Amino acid sequence: MTRVVLSAFACFFVIGSGAAQTSPPALSGTWVLKTDPSVKLVVEQMPDKIHVQEFRGDQVLTEFTCNTVGKDCEIKDEGHPAKVALWFNGPKLIELMTKGNEVTRRRFTLAADGHSLEVERSAMSADGKTETLAYSR
Repeated sequence: MTRVVLSAFACFFVIGSGAAQTSPPALSGTWVLKTDPSVKLVVEQMPDKIHVQEFRGDQVLTEFTCNTVGKDCEIKDEGHPAKVALWFNGPKLIELMTKGNEVTRRRFTLAADGHSLEVERSAMSADGKTETLAYSR
């Protein structure tokens, strides 16, 4: 019985440690919203942080650099103070933005071809809606 438990634990450890070592997706680049080419998302990914700029035309809506370990970063979003936290959950980059009482989650998923980015945006309120935005580079 002990041998079975130890074998199961060893298998779990090997499988779990392999999953933990997956590298994050390569998100760096200029992403253009497919439904509105005036909206751009510029991502510069570094080993321990990410720099993000969001544009509508020539206007910078948001610009920040934040760690990728889930710690809050103070930012300005469309001129208003906000906090953002970033982390990777497997192949997805998760962003949690807090502006006052509003909390919004975005999940960034890179397509297998590396040329498309799906961003799922959800308001975390009780009546929050979810929308999915498609970008390409």
